[in-house]
Amino acid sequence: MIKNYLKIAWRNLLKNRVFSFINIFGLAVGLWCVFLIALWIMDEFGKDNFHSKGNQIAQVLTNIKNDDGSMATWDGTGYPVAEALSEQIPEIKAVIRRTGPRESILGQVEKSIGAQVIGADTGFFDMFSFPLSEGQPNQCLQDIKNIVLSEEMANHYFPNVNAMGQTINLMLDEVSEPFLITGVFKKITEQSTLRFDAVVPLDNFLPMNNKSWGNTWVKTFVFYGENAALGQLGEKMKHLPAQMGDDDFRTLSLQPLKDRYLYSKFENGLPIGGRIDNVILFALIGIFILLIACFNFINLTTTWAVKRSKEIGIKKVLGAGKWTLIAQFLMEAMVLVLVSVCIAVFLTKISTPVFNTITEKQLHIDFTNIRFYGILAVISLVTVLLSGLYPAFSLSSLKSRNGLHEKLKDSRGETTIRKGLVVLQFFLCMAMIMGTLVVYLQLRYIQNKNLGLNKEHIVYMPMDNATYLQSGALKAELANFSGIEKVSSASSNFIDQGGTTSDPVWEGGTPQDGQKWFSIITSDFGLTEMLNIPIKEGRNFSSHFASDTLNYLVNQEAVEVMGLKNPIGKSLSFWGDEGGKIVGVTDNFHFASLHNSIGPMIIRCRPKETYLLYVKVRPGQTVGALAHMEKSHKMFSELPFHFRFLDEAIEKGYANEHRVQQLVGIFAVVSIIISCLGLFGLAMFTAQQRLKEVAVRKILGANIGSLFKLLSKGYLQLVGIALLIAIPLIWYVMNSWIQDFAFHIEIQWWMFGLVSALILFITLFTVSYHTLKLARTSPSKSLQTE
Repeated sequence: MIKNYLKIAWRNLLKNRVFSFINIFGLAVGLWCVFLIALWIMDEFGKDNFHSKGNQIAQVLTNIKNDDGSMATWDGTGYPVAEALSEQIPEIKAVIRRTGPRESILGQVEKSIGAQVIGADTGFFDMFSFPLSEGQPNQCLQDIKNIVLSEEMANHYFPNVNAMGQTINLMLDEVSEPFLITGVFKKITEQSTLRFDAVVPLDNFLPMNNKSWGNTWVKTFVFYGENAALGQLGEKMKHLPAQMGDDDFRTLSLQPLKDRYLYSKFENGLPIGGRIDNVILFALIGIFILLIACFNFINLTTTWAVKRSKEIGIKKVLGAGKWTLIAQFLMEAMVLVLVSVCIAVFLTKISTPVFNTITEKQLHIDFTNIRFYGILAVISLVTVLLSGLYPAFSLSSLKSRNGLHEKLKDSRGETTIRKGLVVLQFFLCMAMIMGTLVVYLQLRYIQNKNLGLNKEHIVYMPMDNATYLQSGALKAELANFSGIEKVSSASSNFIDQGGTTSDPVWEGGTPQDGQKWFSIITSDFGLTEMLNIPIKEGRNFSSHFASDTLNYLVNQEAVEVMGLKNPIGKSLSFWGDEGGKIVGVTDNFHFASLHNSIGPMIIRCRPKETYLLYVKVRPGQTVGALAHMEKSHKMFSELPFHFRFLDEAIEKGYANEHRVQQLVGIFAVVSIIISCLGLFGLAMFTAQQRLKEVAVRKILGANIGSLFKLLSKGYLQLVGIALLIAIPLIWYVMNSWIQDFAFHIEIQWWMFGLVSALILFITLFTVSYHTLKLARTSPSKSLQTE
């Protein structure tokens, strides 16, 4: 019986080639998008899930009460938090602190290269699953001058000998010191969000004032017992800063390690989103595209049922039951879906490299993984049920006496369902087109917004050990070149906020001011002039004032937060500095993402603590200036020359939004193509069904324009209904999305007008071929055909 069903299904596919092509191509393209999205989503959910103890690991978060009563959440903690947790909460079996990766210089002079180095506590390799090929997890970081290298680094420096027991130089601050290699770890999996080349004991990274609860420079993780409830642990540790650190405005909370990647956005101490928002967005897009493709199948199958009415009627007369016919039509749907799946898998395989370029991932189809076939089977089954179930029941319900007639008329219910599916298709299309437009306009707004600083013709480069130690001579060499206008240095790239602290104490401040957080930028002389940051009060840093290496600039927002009416000359100190005075107040400028409002900021003049060299190039002399920069770099260092343009780096800070824009745009085009295929098929059927009517109308004097209006009016009405439903819903969703930016565009009526016009044009263009062809057909030929 199954063999017979398959044979009939295959014959029907070959018999109705246009119908088969539209259905197969539409499903294949839809499934292709679904497969790509599924690969991306699986990769997102797989991040950091490789740790064997991951289900019992959580990160400690710091919650700080703001002036307005709201709560800000940071993923850093103070140094003493780990000891307090170990002493006070017995359910916690182990506590590990680590730093974020820091660009450092590793190796002897002749072989030294830049490396990402982290500091960590002794049990780091025991808690986290970064397997060691050499060394013991609980012993490799016991001494302050121990170091654990990656296999790549070990092979680079010690290609012919065992790296264990060897020494290697590492520069973390201003001095390069020898470290003993006590371990080698294997290549880090792509599923890890933490990437590093070497690990040293945490105390190598100790900054000044490291014992402060307020200096949140470490990330703290706990490993808790199997029977411990995370919520109860969080409550126990919540008020430790107040109990042990005399810090009433700071509390602690826990977040499972497996949630850190996807849920990084917090509101009042609770996770509200993050990358999970993009996961949900693309999951919905995948569902939308699959539904559009399935709607095409349903519409075309039920519409073209007239072609099979006699077949169904004869089978019923000969005794075929309803369930027999349902099985046959589901089998036909299954054949269509399986052919589409094969094409979709092929398209996914060849397009994955391009998709990886856009998403900056390393996705691939693993044909040896049984889970791949399981997911494929689930998607295929869902598609068969979505696309084949309703047509199977609809066609099997035809009366045998009606099926033997020449013509078969749709029931009102089927016509309504078909129209509803067309409306849904174009609703989903408009949603994706409108989403693409809003994301594009928001990104253009970001690119063109005045940041309050000059980002044009600014090049910055990180200094390595050699260039850092000779930075004065390097800057002098660069300043002597005619194509370079100014040279300075800083600790920040003006994309990330840099250091943030609540430690500042100022003249006229009160103890309650410890609740106020400030972003910190460390700079050399001349940086604010180079970036054209306006000074509202006071003056800039100047090398003519020796005391300026203790002084500060603050932005206008900081003045308001401090509550200072006359800030110039007021004393200010933090982080163990000897203390200086405020010498100038800058305009508010954007030193972080436009997702955030401009916060209070302090600029310190500490030339010896800057590691990013900034160069302002004269217009039209970029090539010569870069060549001179590279030449100057080679005079002081053996390491490769690296540089970035500030404007390009700032734009790259919105890479996630750019990826969303690209992907949503691609999927919007795909959804339009699939919808147009469905419309094309419906228009072709309508044209064939109304041959006689159009012929009669032409004999009675109807012109092409009136006939075109007659034949296309129904489709335009459906699209109009889709637009009316879509506009308010899309406005709400997109307006919610742009609120994530502190500075954003306003959604305006013309955006909806533009997208509506595009949808209407696409509809008319799609149906015009068959309607115009029918309108131009000779009446005599049409009547003869009938």
